[in-house]
Amino acid sequence: MQFLFNTADTPQSYADGTGSFPEAPERCPHKDCHMPVKMRKHGFYERYVSIRGFYGRIRIRRYRCAVCGRTVSMLPSFCVPYLLHGIELIIHSLLLAAERKSVRYVATRWQERPESLTRRHIYHCRKGIIQNRAQIQLGLNLISPEFVELKQIAGDSDWTQSFLEAVNQLNPPKFNEKYHALTNTSFMSSHNNVA
Repeated sequence: MQFLFNTADTPQSYADGTGSFPEAPERCPHKDCHMPVKMRKHGFYERYVSIRGFYGRIRIRRYRCAVCGRTVSMLPSFCVPYLLHGIELIIHSLLLAAERKSVRYVATRWQERPESLTRRHIYHCRKGIIQNRAQIQLGLNLISPEFVELKQIAGDSDWTQSFLEAVNQLNPPKFNEKYHALTNTSFMSSHNNVA
C-alpha cells in the first residue's frame, strides 16, 4: 500500500537521504486489520523518479504493522504511484502537447534529456486520464465544489484540457497528494472504479 505526503523537499534530498518523511501511521491502514497500533519504521526501498531537472533513484520510507505484518510506503507528493514520471512533468507535457496540438513537438523538444517523456508516454498518460474521467471527476467533486462544473463539459479533449489547467493552477504535487488521500488511488491508475 502506498500513501502520498506533501513535502517541500527536493527529489535530490530524497536521493541523498536527507529528505524528511512523515511520522508513522497511528493505526494500520489495511482494511482487514485497522489495529490502533502505531506502525514501525521498516527501512527504505529505492525507486526511480523522473521530473524536470532530476532523473534518478530516491529513497522511500516503509512502515510495518506489528499485528498483521504488512507494510505501507510513503511517497513524496511529486511522485505518481507506479509511474516513473513525476506529476509536474506529466501535467506540463500534456498541457504543452495540447497547446501546440502536437505530441511529437513535446517529445522531440526534450529528447536529449533523460527525464523526458516519449510520445508513447504522453499518449498513454492522456488516454489514462480520458479513461478514468468518471473516477477523476468523483475525486474532483470531493476536493472542491468548484470542480463540479467540469462535469458539464461534453468532449473528452475539452474536459481533459480543463482538468489539466485546473490542476496546474492548484499546484500539481498538492493536488496529487490531496486526490490520493481522498480516493486512495492515483488519478493515473489503470483501473476505472467508480463508487
